Amino acid sequence: MNTVATDMQSTAAIMPVVDVIIPVYRGLAETRCCLESVLAFPQHTACEIVVIDDCSPELDLSAWLRDLAGSGAITLLENPANTGFVNAVNRGMILHPDRDVVLLNSDTEVHGDWLDRLRHCASSDPLTGTVTPFSNNATICSYPRFNQSNPLPKGWPLARLDRAFAEVNAELAIEMPTAVGFCMYIRRNCLKEVGYFDALVFKRGYGEENEFCLRATEAGFKHLLCADVFVYHQGGVSFGSETAALCTEAEQRILERYPNYLGVIGEYCTRDPARVLRRRVDGFRLVHSPRPRILFITHTWGGGTEKHIQDLARILEPDFEVMILRPAGPDGVSIEWARSGEEFITYFTLPYAYPKLLGFIKSLDIVRLHIHHVIGMNRQILQLPQDLNLPYDFTLHDYYPICPQYTLTLQDGRYCGEPNVDGCNACLAERPALWGLDIVTWRASLRGLLTGADRVIVASQDMETRMRRYVPGARYVRLSHPEPALAVPVPRAPPCGELKILVLGRLTLIKGLHRLEACAANAQARGLPLFFRVIGHADRDVRQEPEIPLSFSGPYNDAELPLLIGRERPDVIFFPAQCPETYSYTLSYALVTGLPIVAPRLGAFSERLADYPHAWLLNWDTPIAECNDLFVNLLRGRSHTLVELAHDA
Repeated sequence: MNTVATDMQSTAAIMPVVDVIIPVYRGLAETRCCLESVLAFPQHTACEIVVIDDCSPELDLSAWLRDLAGSGAITLLENPANTGFVNAVNRGMILHPDRDVVLLNSDTEVHGDWLDRLRHCASSDPLTGTVTPFSNNATICSYPRFNQSNPLPKGWPLARLDRAFAEVNAELAIEMPTAVGFCMYIRRNCLKEVGYFDALVFKRGYGEENEFCLRATEAGFKHLLCADVFVYHQGGVSFGSETAALCTEAEQRILERYPNYLGVIGEYCTRDPARVLRRRVDGFRLVHSPRPRILFITHTWGGGTEKHIQDLARILEPDFEVMILRPAGPDGVSIEWARSGEEFITYFTLPYAYPKLLGFIKSLDIVRLHIHHVIGMNRQILQLPQDLNLPYDFTLHDYYPICPQYTLTLQDGRYCGEPNVDGCNACLAERPALWGLDIVTWRASLRGLLTGADRVIVASQDMETRMRRYVPGARYVRLSHPEPALAVPVPRAPPCGELKILVLGRLTLIKGLHRLEACAANAQARGLPLFFRVIGHADRDVRQEPEIPLSFSGPYNDAELPLLIGRERPDVIFFPAQCPETYSYTLSYALVTGLPIVAPRLGAFSERLADYPHAWLLNWDTPIAECNDLFVNLLRGRSHTLVELAHDA
């Protein structure tokens, strides 16, 4: 018998020996990492490392294994012909019919007293059949993201991560519907009662451990997730590109025997009882991160605000831990970890859990708050800067602090013109503000958040000018939104008798949906050679082709937009917005096309287009017919008329 460390041999007589079975077929580098990690850490558990070389086609791998076996470090079984992964595993399990076994993939790495912890977990309940540790790549045992293949978190190598699991989840385990075969401890009494893996049905691998576990469950055995062990798993080394096909085939064969298998797995994934165990490690990693922590506060509505927050989080990621607080239902908030590759999120019900929320934020040692939006928030959230006594910034993405109609528009989506107090209260009588406040009280309730901020960040001079009229005492800082370098090549369409007018984004009333529909209807009625095409969709029903020359492409991802614009080969890009935009991300895409842009002389458009050589600004309420006249003149190429129109509009 070969043991991991000779100084442990004396304990073998009084402690049952565990066989660590490692089938090998391909991957010298991965196999070396695996075996060297196993050999590097002596265990209190007496163990024998049994390697099965299943007739590897890599001669250097087989030679290295023979040398290792010659040194006494491992027991090597060599198959004269390739028998398949499952037969190789069974050969190892049959070798010593009185021992527990650990099946360990050759593309794994272990750390510390991993086997001692697995064995302790397996011994905790006589009904335990199998035990599986956490891993970065192990479906229902994956960390940090559940059911996904993950890289190791940056700054957390295997040794550090395994120690974190061992510390925060010491001796914790939960029951699972099946083990995961990358690292699977199987008790011998389970093998004796259930039998070995089914090599006839699952000869090459994938699915054999699941089918075995289903048989074991029928026999009354449990399958545990050992929460205090983490094993690295690369995945896919032996089977490479065949992995996906083998998984699909295995699933079909399991379903033939156990039709309710997917339902059982689905129910477990929905409950996700391991979530709390992953969250404990997340919390440990957050507390021990050397990076300062910032808390963003925002809404759940997506759009440009969300894009800006995600852009900031990516920019700050190398130097900060960014947490994001959002509303969660009518009575709660969530806090999530914004680092890429993480899934941490926790919830608090307000007002009852407000003290716990404060305690949690303080436990993270947050150094700064950054408020992006408070719409949809419980009123207690407005107290956070004061209750936490933290400095903060406030980025304005719209006009919510001065008007609950945060886009400064009327019910029909048109710019309100910012009337006096009586006019605002008349509007609120039709569309009441949150908490039933009048406009003066509304502004007073949020003014303190602005005046107390170290910086009130705005993206345009237009927005700063508007805001200063209502909250002159705030410390405004004008900063453009960070954006990646954009490239939108637009092939020039051959000249034709029709002008293709492109509109970008999801269209609502305030984004000019009805104005666009009216332009298309006017073009149809007058027989104008204009066609309006929207990359995006409408938030309500409008007339479209063939009734009027207007069509929509449907929803899209931002990453697709450059390609979609290029495919359309438009002649001009049109912004029919009816509100004072504070920035407009879609304008950024339009600017790099070099195409003519027609936009309202309202909000940020004027200053962002000030130096653009092919821009025509119209009053936001320019009559529809005049707007279409401009497009017709663009088609005809009458540049002097365009200049006159641009100055007169």
